[in-house]
Amino acid sequence: MPDEFKNLDLSSKTFGEFVDFFFARRVVSDKEHFDYFLTDLDGRRYDDAVPSSPEILVGHMTKLFSEFGDISSKYSLAQIDQAIWTFLGSYFRLYEFLFGALVPLPNRLQCIRSMYCVYSDFVARLEVDPDLAGFFMWWDLVLHGFWTPPKSFVPGTNRGDASKLDAESRMLLDAMFETLVRILDLPNIETQRCALHGLGHLHHPEVHSTVQRYIDTNKPAFDLAWLERCREGTVL
Repeated sequence: MPDEFKNLDLSSKTFGEFVDFFFARRVVSDKEHFDYFLTDLDGRRYDDAVPSSPEILVGHMTKLFSEFGDISSKYSLAQIDQAIWTFLGSYFRLYEFLFGALVPLPNRLQCIRSMYCVYSDFVARLEVDPDLAGFFMWWDLVLHGFWTPPKSFVPGTNRGDASKLDAESRMLLDAMFETLVRILDLPNIETQRCALHGLGHLHHPEVHSTVQRYIDTNKPAFDLAWLERCREGTVL
């Protein structure tokens, strides 16, 4: 039986070890996924994942996203999709370190902006439709982490209220908006679909005009009703 230990410290890993932890895995079913990632690659089981240095962890994330095109070439599409659901999913929730005060704001903004490279250097260069949900749901997962209490919502809706954000949170929201607009501007249907879905969950005051401009200037590659839900912030 492997030795058990209480805490996994992802920030104590080298960058290569950090990448391997999430990507160098056999692909398992959704039913097995959660328990599978409760065990390290060396067979040790852990109960929780708390980094000793959130700043190092965000640095690992920034490097991963910035170099995603090169790093992902070592793994299958299924391994990549599984990894995305793991580090952005309900157990690890690594996006939380982008929105808390444990890491300097410039580092967190840089990490958000580096997510553009995931789409420009990987998704946009895929020769076939990946049919993988991780890239499409990426921003949905991240924004679920951003729009959590005590952040305010528009009364009677499930839409975040940007006018009620503090200055730091507004800077983070603006960085996500700018990054999604850059992804939307890529000449690739799949990256545009992912960006539109992300904008639909962003609740930034400029989303409405941005998506409307997309509707007005592009051939109808997507269902109009879906585009309108992205524009209005009511997309699922």
